Amino acid sequence: MRKLYLLFLLLIFSFNLAFSQQKITLNECQDLAKENFPLSKQLNLIDQTTKATIEALMGQYFPQFRLGAQASYQSDVTKIELNTPENFPKIDIPIPEKDQYKVFLDASQIVFGGGSLGVQQKQTHAEAKIQKQQIEIELYKLRDQINQLYFGVLLADEQLKQIDILKNDLSNAYENVSVSVKNGVLLEANQLSLEAELITIQQQIDFIKISRSNLVKVMEKLIGKTLSENTEFEKPIFQTATSIINRPEITLIDLQKSNLNLQNRQLAAQNVPEISLFLQGGYGKPALNMFKNTFETYYIGGVRFNWNISRLYTIIRERRNIDTRLKMYDIEKDIFTLNNEIAKTKQKSKIKQLELSIQQDEKLISLRKKIKETVQFQLENGTITSSEFIREANAENKARQIKTLHEIELIAAKYELQWIFPQ
Repeated sequence: MRKLYLLFLLLIFSFNLAFSQQKITLNECQDLAKENFPLSKQLNLIDQTTKATIEALMGQYFPQFRLGAQASYQSDVTKIELNTPENFPKIDIPIPEKDQYKVFLDASQIVFGGGSLGVQQKQTHAEAKIQKQQIEIELYKLRDQINQLYFGVLLADEQLKQIDILKNDLSNAYENVSVSVKNGVLLEANQLSLEAELITIQQQIDFIKISRSNLVKVMEKLIGKTLSENTEFEKPIFQTATSIINRPEITLIDLQKSNLNLQNRQLAAQNVPEISLFLQGGYGKPALNMFKNTFETYYIGGVRFNWNISRLYTIIRERRNIDTRLKMYDIEKDIFTLNNEIAKTKQKSKIKQLELSIQQDEKLISLRKKIKETVQFQLENGTITSSEFIREANAENKARQIKTLHEIELIAAKYELQWIFPQ
């Protein structure tokens, strides 16, 4: 018996756990949508590309090898003719052959290059950050879709709560009128009017539920998570917005400016002389001794000094171009900041208007409720028809629905203010 009792409790616990109400927040939806959106997959691809590029650049720190071969035939060769006195023996100096061959392997190692490779690596990382930030901006725009869906569900839930109050009022009135009709106090038309209005109310409830279900289905597509019809969408909790702008668009501008500064450093590094060690070994005819017409091995080693002086012609123009682009980014940042300040002002004004409207809504609901209760008493006493009660009940419901709309709009406005000036 004890085992059966424990099994029974376990089954009840499992049943309650399975049907417990699921909850979700707006921030969770935003995070899930960001992870689920296909564009997020590009972030890993950018990391892979950056890693491969850095590895390729690192290869330039190691000795560079070049294998070459050459076969040539020339129309003339160097000849040395000596006019010796008659008493001296004649000196024969070998004449090189006109066909020459050479196979060689050249190795070089940069000793000093002005830090160009280091700047290139930093530029690669900077460009990757810019690409990622551009994706972040696109993902940031996704929040608008999530907000519309989320607050749409919240509005539907609140509308159902308010219309349920109207339905209860009409149901109670219907029961009282039905008794009065049976007792001959009221005409049957009053009962039929209330019954028809209850059907209309049920139609509204069904329509709102279908609309909510559609919103939830679209939300599921965006966040990649299954939500039940009973999932509770919690109202957001707000923090006070700051005056510090931390938008991804501002971060992108700062990253672009940093990249331009790296380009400026790269210009300086490219105009610095390059010093490297080299070693060349080969096999050819002739080798280093041009008068020896046999195949021999040889080697040459030393230090190279290279300086691309032609770059000096354009560096001033290129730096001016970079300075101009930096100023353009500063202007772009100022414009964005100004527009954000304007948006913040408008949003605060909207919030204030909604708060005032809600205060007036509460007064209006209180008056409408008193009027409804008065006509309900009159209906039960047979001094008015059910049509007059239905009109006043709908008027109270309309006032409640308007307040509900204003409350959801207020929540959305406060949340939007947080996104204009994120923490």
